[in-house]
Amino acid sequence: MNSHQTQPLDIVHEAIDERQHVRTRLPATAQLSIKGQSRPCEIIDISLGGMSLAIKGGRPEESDTADLVVPGMTTNATILLNLQHFELNIAASVKVVAVDGEMVRVAFVEIDRKKMDTLRYVISSYISGDVVNIDGVFNLVQRENYIKERKVKADTSRSFFDRFKAIFGSLIYLAIGLSIFALIAYKLFLYFFQVQAVSGVVEGSPYVVSMPENGYVKFLVDKPQNAQDFVQVQTGQPIAAVSSQLMTSFNTPDDVLALTEISQQDLQTLYGKAFIETVINSPCDCNIFFTDSVMDRYAYKEQPLMHMLPLGRQLIVRASFPYDKIDDLKDVESVRLRLFGESVEIGGRIVRSRINNETGMLDVIIEPEQAITVDNYLKPVGVRVLTGASIFDWAKGTFQ
Repeated sequence: MNSHQTQPLDIVHEAIDERQHVRTRLPATAQLSIKGQSRPCEIIDISLGGMSLAIKGGRPEESDTADLVVPGMTTNATILLNLQHFELNIAASVKVVAVDGEMVRVAFVEIDRKKMDTLRYVISSYISGDVVNIDGVFNLVQRENYIKERKVKADTSRSFFDRFKAIFGSLIYLAIGLSIFALIAYKLFLYFFQVQAVSGVVEGSPYVVSMPENGYVKFLVDKPQNAQDFVQVQTGQPIAAVSSQLMTSFNTPDDVLALTEISQQDLQTLYGKAFIETVINSPCDCNIFFTDSVMDRYAYKEQPLMHMLPLGRQLIVRASFPYDKIDDLKDVESVRLRLFGESVEIGGRIVRSRINNETGMLDVIIEPEQAITVDNYLKPVGVRVLTGASIFDWAKGTFQ
């Protein structure tokens, strides 16, 4: 069915060297459908976008065909190609672009894809002078004929600097990958073969001087500037004077009889109205560590006043482990200690262990391989134990 458009068309005229498709003359004819009737036409020129036709037999009278072929109308057309005793028909839907006397210019609107490939092959073969035969037409229809992006050969030559950057970058990525792999392997090894202590502290089996009763304490040694500093004393040297009330009780008749034979001053002493001053002497050549303030003060009964570390005695480390780790500590390969604030680890060996009844933890006494200075007394210590269990033993225990 023919259709008409009343709106004007925007037609752009361009130079022949700017056309999208090449036009050529082709010895072929066409059939144009006008008002349901097929009119034979001669193809003046043809391209992949359209063709120019000359209606055979002259144009009809103007009064009869004034509105038969007008610009903008869409109709059907058939291209008849005679290829060495073989006729090939290409049907297409066309739009009338312009009418100039007997010549009609049409543009292809809808055409079968394979027929378009055939028309392209015929036009290119005709322009190049090749002989078009029926076998070539059949081969054309059967193969892929879509235009693909042209491959541009890239320049693969590299300068010395480019090659150096490529090698250097590859080495960096290799080093990063190996480092990550080594770190993961090390973390897995520690996860399966390392036992970490919950807590650790430096100890030295000191003499602990505590307050006997509530009272006042006066230190008789040179007071250090900080409580964490040590003071060295000799055996028998007075270190503190403790003043406290005499706590006396009378339980027998002899005690009551004795009250009648003593003076008033002695009676006041017995009843706790007078203070008794006691001097504490050093039991050894020691380093004194003050647990609290160094100033003279009032102290309560059994309050620790100082720790006395004998000279020449090696400090030890006490570490606490969860009780469920007792099986993991049976095959100890090495013990590593790291003092608080230090970056270097030192070795150690376990000398004894016991259960702490207060905390329910497993307390382990560790003797360090290197002597720990007295300045680190009561400082926290990081303790980790590497077990000597083989991976086969670990796997056996895991899958049982």
